[in-house]
Amino acid sequence: MQQIEFQESEESLDLRKIIGKYLVKWPWFIASMLLFVIVAFIYLRYAVPQYESTTTLKFDKKQSDLTGALIDLDNLGLGLGNADELKSEVAVVSSRPILMKVVENLNLNIQYYNSGEIRDSELFVKVPIVAKIISYNNTKKFISSQYMVKEVNGNEFVLEDKENKKIKGAFDKSLALDFGTVVLQKVPGLTFKDKYKIVFWNPIEKIKSLEKKIQVDLPDQKAMLMDIKIVGTVPEKSEAILNEVTKQYNLDGLRDKNLQAQNTQEFIDKRLEVISRDLSGVENQKEDFQNRNQIVDLQAQAQLALQNTNDNTKQLLQQQTQVDLLNSLQNEAAKGDNQLMPSNLGLNPALEQAISQYNTLVITRNKTLKQATNENPAVIEMNKEISSLKEIVRDNIRQQKATIQASIAQINSQISASTGMIEKVPGQSKIYRGIERQQNLKEQLFLFLLQKREENAINLSVNVPKAKIVNPAYTDDIPVSPKKNIILLAAALLGLMLPLVVFYLFFMWDDKIYNRTDISENSSLGVLADIPALKDDQLHLVQKNDFSELAEAFRILVSNLKFLLPKKDSAKVILVTSSVKGEGKTLVSVNLALTLGSKNGRSLLIGSDVRNPQIQRYDDERVKNAGLTEYLYDETTDVEDLIHTSDTNPECDVIYAGSIPPNPQELLSNGRYQKLISEMSSRYEYIVIDSAPLMLVSDTLSISDTADASLYVVRSGVSRKILLDFANKLVKESKISNVSFVINDVAKNVGGYGYGYNYGYGYGYSADTKKKWWQKLFNK
Repeated sequence: MQQIEFQESEESLDLRKIIGKYLVKWPWFIASMLLFVIVAFIYLRYAVPQYESTTTLKFDKKQSDLTGALIDLDNLGLGLGNADELKSEVAVVSSRPILMKVVENLNLNIQYYNSGEIRDSELFVKVPIVAKIISYNNTKKFISSQYMVKEVNGNEFVLEDKENKKIKGAFDKSLALDFGTVVLQKVPGLTFKDKYKIVFWNPIEKIKSLEKKIQVDLPDQKAMLMDIKIVGTVPEKSEAILNEVTKQYNLDGLRDKNLQAQNTQEFIDKRLEVISRDLSGVENQKEDFQNRNQIVDLQAQAQLALQNTNDNTKQLLQQQTQVDLLNSLQNEAAKGDNQLMPSNLGLNPALEQAISQYNTLVITRNKTLKQATNENPAVIEMNKEISSLKEIVRDNIRQQKATIQASIAQINSQISASTGMIEKVPGQSKIYRGIERQQNLKEQLFLFLLQKREENAINLSVNVPKAKIVNPAYTDDIPVSPKKNIILLAAALLGLMLPLVVFYLFFMWDDKIYNRTDISENSSLGVLADIPALKDDQLHLVQKNDFSELAEAFRILVSNLKFLLPKKDSAKVILVTSSVKGEGKTLVSVNLALTLGSKNGRSLLIGSDVRNPQIQRYDDERVKNAGLTEYLYDETTDVEDLIHTSDTNPECDVIYAGSIPPNPQELLSNGRYQKLISEMSSRYEYIVIDSAPLMLVSDTLSISDTADASLYVVRSGVSRKILLDFANKLVKESKISNVSFVINDVAKNVGGYGYGYNYGYGYGYSADTKKKWWQKLFNK
């Protein structure tokens, strides 16, 4: 009979399965989230809140209409020139000189704390004791030092350092400590109630801390605004720092402006004296130069000489062109053959006429030669005339060349005269322009410095702050850290993610078989039934009139198995096997035989795992030792002596494995096993064979041909998926046939196929004892 495969459709991604694996672990997720949220609440309870304080400055944009090389002096005025200058002021606000003044004025290098059992609260305003550092022993090595004010008795007190060393002192008197000398003073109106902690810092360390804390932003550069922010635990202290920063910044800008104005005043006065002397000298120099060179208008005279030079140069180029043409024509005329010569070249008319006559006569002679020979009298006469005309042409060329060359010499003489005049002009012009440039420069500087001296005097008399404080320092009511909602949300997410990651890693490395889906994804063989997990105190055998989870699971197995078994008059043989030991094949074999045995047909269970017999552990009578082994090696053994009726089900008989033989493979393959099956087939309706594991020994393969159907048992949570490849290989090689899987020891939380292992079907039967709520919570 062809095997029926209970195979589910394949899906590329089964989200329901993936999510379901995590949902069954929901108690761990809840516990993890609760733990993280509780830790977050504890952290928020004792965490010191951080508040952000802000102040806003506004800068005036400087307006300037001055131009010229010395426009940089316009910076003497108030305001900033552009947005780039505003960016540079960001570094000035948080510069170390300004922060040093802030630390000194606010005494920030000394911090006061109200000492508590869990955390210390910093104090800034209402401090009953104030300390001042008089001197340091070594500022380079000193970073910080803290002391506890333990006892205050009248005008005396006791300090305790980290090493619990006590130091006695008196108020308003110097006290030598390990880093330097300090003075402690009482604040009138405030009484000493609690323990106080005083931390002394190196001022440089506090400056470094302020450099990191203070943030300067430019919200709108066009509006020339600047936001200065700081985050701290004491809002009053943060606001005092910001107000002091803006105060020192304006004072620093005012000092720079006044110092620059004073230096500028001195510079302008000195320069005015020098420029006055230089201006008088330049004017005298200009007058002397004009008298010596008799210059009225140097530019006009130079322009006339330049125009004459340009005209003569054009004529010279034309004459040189004529010479080049005559040289080319002369080369043509010097040739011995009577060829035509170029005409209409724009030369002398007499030369052009002679060339024209020559060309006409040459053309006439050439036409005559087409009808006569060179000895013809007419041709001879024309040759004489051509030679005479050619000589006349040569003479005209020589005469015209001589005339042009004379003209070129005259033009060159005129150019030389004009060039000489022009050559004098640059030197004179250079000197004259230098004198005028000096004069103009001195005049402009003189007038400019006079104007700046007046502006600088105005600046000295005006004390306007560099930046206007738009918003004095203020603190937001909501702390920037810790943010309660974000921390609680993050704690909940971390509580959710931690078990998620743990279970993800567990599932990723877990290659065990748990349910039908694990089998269907790795094998095409069907699954007939899921056998529920049993506790030690539960019955492991199916009883008569049993409605437990185990009994219902085997009834389902029998129902599905009947579809696989062939229809025949003899017994239907069912082979039960597995890959390795411990997967529960004996449990399945025994309970299957007990379930199949009924009044309609008896069942027989044969213990065929002769190497490791396991059926005997389900029988209370240990004396039944004779079995299959004795039958296989002794032909005289009567099979009737080997058959035992089950105490659990009288319709079920059992043949035990018997003694463990030294050669089980030879016994199972000697043919007597097949003879036993054939003999028992006429007496029973079903024969169940409990065989040896296939992966360990080959005993089962020797008797697999007797089976009508094979049940391959895997154990949920124990068997590995790689064993399915072994089973698939056996089926592919036809070593076992008509194979289906049975999943044993399936936990409730691995179900998902409608069983739930609470069988009763309305009859009110249930094998589970009542559990407490917490047991149900962690066993779902």
